[in-house]
Amino acid sequence: MNVFNKFIRRGFTVIISVALAVFGMQFYENYVYSANLNSFLEDAAVVSTLHKESSEEFSLLLDFDEINREQFESTLNKIVGNAQEAYNLLANINEDFSSKEKDLLEISVTSWLKGLETFQVSMITLIDSQYSQEIEESIADSIVDLSIGDKAYKEFLGLISQKGELENIFLPELYSIEYTELESSAYRFADTIVSRARQSSTGLFLRKDLAITGIDFLPNPITLTEEGHSVLLNEPVAIQIVVANEGNIEEFEVVILILVSDEYGETIYEKRAKINSIKSLESRSYFTDPIDIEPGVLHEWFIKIEEIENEEELDDNLYTTTGFIPPEG
Repeated sequence: MNVFNKFIRRGFTVIISVALAVFGMQFYENYVYSANLNSFLEDAAVVSTLHKESSEEFSLLLDFDEINREQFESTLNKIVGNAQEAYNLLANINEDFSSKEKDLLEISVTSWLKGLETFQVSMITLIDSQYSQEIEESIADSIVDLSIGDKAYKEFLGLISQKGELENIFLPELYSIEYTELESSAYRFADTIVSRARQSSTGLFLRKDLAITGIDFLPNPITLTEEGHSVLLNEPVAIQIVVANEGNIEEFEVVILILVSDEYGETIYEKRAKINSIKSLESRSYFTDPIDIEPGVLHEWFIKIEEIENEEELDDNLYTTTGFIPPEG
């Protein structure tokens, strides 16, 4: 009887140990799953915020009558940057965590990134190159990818909401996101985009145009002669050159050539200067060194902006002016 009781107790102990082990394993797995799910939801909230912002800016981006070239490029770069950040965030999620919601969100961010990158390249090509059917098809392909991302994300929202209700999970704020009209034809949408972009009246198409808009003597001239020569004070003379960017894209490393020669054709001053950058529709000033000129001798200041690639208007890249110091006595 004692042997039987020992056997019973031993068996009961084994059963309890196995039950505890199973319970412990389940508890650990549930803990790991909950931790991974919470981490995933935190990342999903960041992804949702990034693409909510980008999708709204993408919609404004397509209003070509309200945006210029520089705004278009900077906004598009920001949108693609957000999409890349969202993609990288999901790519670093624990690989051991898997769920249909995660799969759908990964499809969304991958499709959105692909679509936005294709759209960026295609639109810049469209507005800088001659139109071709291939460009319109490429834009249509980008719209297809964006639509796939929209649909996958819509399914993700539905599933994660159900999970939250069934499992009593607190969900972070996850926004509705739509880059395109889900029911629209990608090719019809692409055709509309191409037409609106090409008819834009605000300078979406690349236009490069630098101009010298003014020159001032320092110190200021005493007066002007009837011939238009500046009468200067008898002291070292400098000039202020105002260069304007009348194009629609920021220009970098703008080079200015400055020559001062006397009435005998002798060059008395020569300088190559550089302005690091000039934003679209802004002006920058360059001040030359003061130089001594001979009194009683007419001098000419010749200023030229070195031509930039594909600049449309070159006549305003040159500027000349004359001046002299009255002879002594």
